[in-house]
Amino acid sequence: MRDLTIIGGGPTGIFAAFQCGMNSVSCRIIESMPQLGGQLTALYPEKHIYDVAAFPEVRASALVESLWKQASRYEPEVILGEQVRSFRKLEDGAFEVAAASGKTFLSRALLVAAGLGAFTPRKLPQLGDISELEGVSVFYAVRNIERFAGRKVLIVGGGDSALDWAMMLLPVAGSITVVHRSPELHGHGKTRDEVLDAAEQGAMNVYLNTEVSAVEHEGPVLRGARLRSRSGKETLVDADVMLPLIGYQANLGPLADWGLELLDNAIVVDSNMKTAIDGLYAAGDIASYPGKLKIIQTGLSDATIAVRHSLTYIRPGQKIRHVFSSVAMEKNRKK
Repeated sequence: MRDLTIIGGGPTGIFAAFQCGMNSVSCRIIESMPQLGGQLTALYPEKHIYDVAAFPEVRASALVESLWKQASRYEPEVILGEQVRSFRKLEDGAFEVAAASGKTFLSRALLVAAGLGAFTPRKLPQLGDISELEGVSVFYAVRNIERFAGRKVLIVGGGDSALDWAMMLLPVAGSITVVHRSPELHGHGKTRDEVLDAAEQGAMNVYLNTEVSAVEHEGPVLRGARLRSRSGKETLVDADVMLPLIGYQANLGPLADWGLELLDNAIVVDSNMKTAIDGLYAAGDIASYPGKLKIIQTGLSDATIAVRHSLTYIRPGQKIRHVFSSVAMEKNRKK
């Protein structure tokens, strides 16, 4: 039995474990992936993040390492490679969650911090089956930036991820070509301007109102791509690597059948991060409330609020007092 079971080991889940330690709450993290970090680890460990407080710039993998260093001092239980399928509320108010493996876990309260749920990359349907290229010359995420050194990289997409990687790979790749089907790029203003400036200076090629209509390859090796503009103009570009960065399709998986109120594929919570079920909370991207911003910083705040208010359920009748982190750390050192 633990005080709190945290479902999901991304940034929100890890920070929730830290908050548990700060509040003397025993906890466990259950993560379906073989490592902590969620999307940051699985999809873009090399990507730089710029909007987390106190980090002017930090690699995704480094942020996960820092979060874990912060939480690990409290030695939370961590269970990897287990997908939680269902939960059951017991007569005494505690929760039992069942994993796909058949194992069950008990806790006094439950926090869902499962991000976007299960996610799969969006593909380019007009290209048909290109599975033989995937993992060899077509990638849906950048996990090792050095793999693209000196390569002719074709990036498909015009959002934040596509533009971020266009700029990050620019000093590494042999050439960069960005193709976007819309008439303008949609990423963050600063990065969008950097990409357009680079194109104007001839450092990369940008095609707008254009789609990849076909790829030329020899077995799993990409040789080039055919582009078609909305006006019908066709262009052949050299490329030996393609990065379709056009987003992901999220699926809540078993969570969708938990009987919780959902809005836009997220769990509806109140201002305390509580769902309609007493003792069951949600935080991070999977939590929905008015004005919600799906960014890492918000997820960390959600985790803090959820853990704090879970104390009223875990310790009924006990007055909960706010304790500053410096005071809490000093008490823990003395222990």
